[in-house]
Amino acid sequence: MATVFENIGFNIENEDGAYRLADFVLNSGSILPVENGAYAVWSDKSGAEVWERVALDHNTKSVSLLNIDPHFNGTTVWNLEFSQEFSAERDDMLDCKAFLKNPDNGKGICARVMGHLAAQNLTAGNEYDFQVSMIPHSIAFFESEENMRGALSDENTVIGALTPVGVYMRMMQVEGEECTTDILMTRIAAEIKGGDVRFMIADKTPVGEFLHLVLKTDMGDLDVAVSQNNYETKNLPKLCEGGMVAVVSGIISAKLIKREKTND
Repeated sequence: MATVFENIGFNIENEDGAYRLADFVLNSGSILPVENGAYAVWSDKSGAEVWERVALDHNTKSVSLLNIDPHFNGTTVWNLEFSQEFSAERDDMLDCKAFLKNPDNGKGICARVMGHLAAQNLTAGNEYDFQVSMIPHSIAFFESEENMRGALSDENTVIGALTPVGVYMRMMQVEGEECTTDILMTRIAAEIKGGDVRFMIADKTPVGEFLHLVLKTDMGDLDVAVSQNNYETKNLPKLCEGGMVAVVSGIISAKLIKREKTND
């Protein structure tokens, strides 16, 4: 059972494993209470983070799991305007996906904003410092831009540009059947600036490893956490050295660091 949690070192083999991870985060992580629920967040020195959203029933005092997501706590911090929030049919009450844009040039990203209700008054039109990282759903490596374009027959992709490839495409055709899906995906082809292998430890026990890469983008350096399954057959020293090109499709997650400026 391949999951996006492999990108931060958790190898979840089945649904029970996902629930065990959720229990671990709830019991071992920090709790950020909000109205009608809470965020639980577990962090490791490797940069691996897990964010969990839970609802609270005030009548029964019971807690129910809403969702759980991986995040990488890297060094990328961008000053961005909280521009537009997206909602979807399957979003829960604590989830937040938004368009965050650079106030100087208007370029932006579509991102899941981690723990947004626990932040102090995130308001559209205001600027904040966000710690930004990317969790891949797919990734491919190439020796150079020329090799990438030849292998993919791609002459149009702008190197370093973060391109939304599906902001809530609600209706899709799958084998002739209509279905509903909510997609928040970004694609980028970018030069690798460098990288290193991280080892993740949970409850004092070594759990797994993953690759931390830094990509050169038109909005600044971007941290990307990569599953061992996506690099174990590659030339790891060369990947970490930098200069190769990565093509990534995945979810961008953004965590509020501090309030920067108010434009009210």
